[in-house]
Amino acid sequence: MAANQRPVRTSLLVAVVSIQLLLGAAICLVGILKLDTNIEDVMQWLPDHSHERDLYEGLVAKFGVDDFLLTTWDGCQVDDPRLRLVETRLKDDDVDGLIANTLSGADLIDNGSQYESAEAIERRFRGFFFNEQGQTCIAIVLTKEGMTNRLEAVEFINRVVRETVGADQPGLLVVGYPAISAEGDKLIRLNLLQALLPCCLLATLMALFFLRDLRLVLVIFLTSGIAAGVSIAIVTLTGHKWGGLSSAIPALTFILTVSGTLHLVNYARGAAHDQIALTALRLGWKPCLFSAMTTAVSMLSLSHSEYQAIREFGLFCATGVVNSVVWQLAFAPWALQLVAKTIAADRSETKLVRLHDWTAAHPVLVFGLFAVTLVITAAGLPKLRSGLEVEEMFGIHTEAIQDVVKFEQEIGPIDQTELLVEFVNPEASSFADRAAAIRQLQAALVRLPEVDATLAATAWLPPETQRGGIAGVSQRVIYRRKLANMRLELTKTSYLSLEQTESGDQIETWRLSLRFPFAKSVDFAALRDTVAVAAQEDLQQHFAPAQFQVEQTGVGLLYHVGQSKLMSDLFYNYLLAFAVICPLMIFVLWSPSLGLLSMIPNCFPAICLYGAIGWWGQPVDIGIAIAGCIALGIAVDDTTHFMLRAEEISSQQGKRRGRIKNSAIRAAYSQCSRAMLATTLIAAVGLAAFLNQTLLVMARFSLVLILSLLIALICDLLLLPALLYTFRVTEPDSPEE
Repeated sequence: MAANQRPVRTSLLVAVVSIQLLLGAAICLVGILKLDTNIEDVMQWLPDHSHERDLYEGLVAKFGVDDFLLTTWDGCQVDDPRLRLVETRLKDDDVDGLIANTLSGADLIDNGSQYESAEAIERRFRGFFFNEQGQTCIAIVLTKEGMTNRLEAVEFINRVVRETVGADQPGLLVVGYPAISAEGDKLIRLNLLQALLPCCLLATLMALFFLRDLRLVLVIFLTSGIAAGVSIAIVTLTGHKWGGLSSAIPALTFILTVSGTLHLVNYARGAAHDQIALTALRLGWKPCLFSAMTTAVSMLSLSHSEYQAIREFGLFCATGVVNSVVWQLAFAPWALQLVAKTIAADRSETKLVRLHDWTAAHPVLVFGLFAVTLVITAAGLPKLRSGLEVEEMFGIHTEAIQDVVKFEQEIGPIDQTELLVEFVNPEASSFADRAAAIRQLQAALVRLPEVDATLAATAWLPPETQRGGIAGVSQRVIYRRKLANMRLELTKTSYLSLEQTESGDQIETWRLSLRFPFAKSVDFAALRDTVAVAAQEDLQQHFAPAQFQVEQTGVGLLYHVGQSKLMSDLFYNYLLAFAVICPLMIFVLWSPSLGLLSMIPNCFPAICLYGAIGWWGQPVDIGIAIAGCIALGIAVDDTTHFMLRAEEISSQQGKRRGRIKNSAIRAAYSQCSRAMLATTLIAAVGLAAFLNQTLLVMARFSLVLILSLLIALICDLLLLPALLYTFRVTEPDSPEE
């Protein structure tokens, strides 16, 4: 009878495993095929709630989207027929509404030729549209649709320009923030192709090194691979796009699944073949589920961030963790029973027990060494500073950024911030006076060391006559009338805005673009203060303070605001993760002292590592900022498995919950230490695949996470036992035991 039952049970296992495998593979395939990215959305890297962001959105509302591309080539002069042809084709072929308008040096000369000479116009727009040799360029302004779909817009513009000018044209450049974003999009896709697969293979090879059993490794690889693929599908099938940090989601899911499944293998050691799945589930469901809870909670803490990129990353990382534990418990135990006859106990685990025994004999010494290290490194925390420069995210040597450097050498700087000057209820007849004041302000701003060039609506105005006498007075009267009549027409330049408020006030807003090189390191705090003082002092020579208002905005300033808020965001998210995980540890261990002590080895890596970063002087970008919360969630996994195993062994010895005997600590150390070592090294080696990436934000995130996990392993193997024995929260064994 028994002999007849086994094939049925085996066929049932085959059916269960096969159905899950096929279902998971189908979900992965559909999700990967729907992959779309949104790294081009600059707003996701900036805080949601700030006065500066409101100002920027006001700028866009008044003047339209400030996203633009610039193109030029060797010999791009105003008489080059290809200049007009490119502009015409961009307008005619734009069926998707990606381009708002185009403007070239030839257009500027045509529009102003009735007022002044071409040479005078070139001098006025030098550094923006012309260089010293008369080479010009085309500014291509995107629509809101083009800003939302930057990759599509950049590809369209590149295609039209190259087809019209010639792909082999020397010095051909298409530059701007949209082009940099498109380059970032390519880097994300390369990350998925070039880093994710090596990450999975390296992690699998490390699992093979520790397990020495191809069948077990096959189960771990399949479980982790499906979990990683489904984590991609969760993002894409819910209608979200793949962001700059999203490449880490499938990698983290794969590594966490490898770690959890390896612990299940460890729990199933020594069980009979027909009891492998049940034994793994009986011993492993609680630590695996609780580990997933703590990891998900730490990642969910990021969902309270003011940065959209961090929020979405935290949310989908947490979803990936839940997805991971589902596959660990629903698929892996049955697959293990299907492919493995038995899982032999690993005798090499006893070698690590010597480390425990030494620590147990010198707990105060070990605790003291860690305490000294903590104090020294923690002193570097106040030295932490943030950095969100775009070139630091992608690397200065990427093609798009190198093209920007070449363009700035040929024509002039392209990076800019905006100064807005608002006049309330101005008279149209005095428009010429305000224009003259803005011209004078531009001259004052250019003298500042932080500003290389300025551009305002005054660039489109004819020059005022300098003649004296009655004829000169008469010409100036005519000039003032002409400027008053041009006021409405100037709103088409995107540098002047006329609007009426709900209260009926008329607002005239002048936009001044302050330019500086893209690769130049700009202190935006100093720039904002200097420009504000200079603008106020200069305008007060012409107007009463109640007549005007000065504001500054632009993407550059938004990045500065993002830098100032990133550090507080980092500490808030980390404290939130700790505040939620710590009570969970106290609850599951049924002991406040054990719960609190078990959190110390998991907090030590963040304090130690971020303190060292502060001493080193490395700016903290978004990747470095979120690594702390992720590391806390991953590191607590091993602590959970170890403490829960010790608690279970104590309960088997008849001790009530919340009390752990010394012998239980040693037994749990013997059973879990090798798995803890294996899971940490698997994660570290797998994440190492992301270190050699052009997407620097991803490389730095991986490096900080690897170092955090390695420090956490040392803390679990040395500091945790030292804490348990130093503070005597465990019970000594009786002489009989």
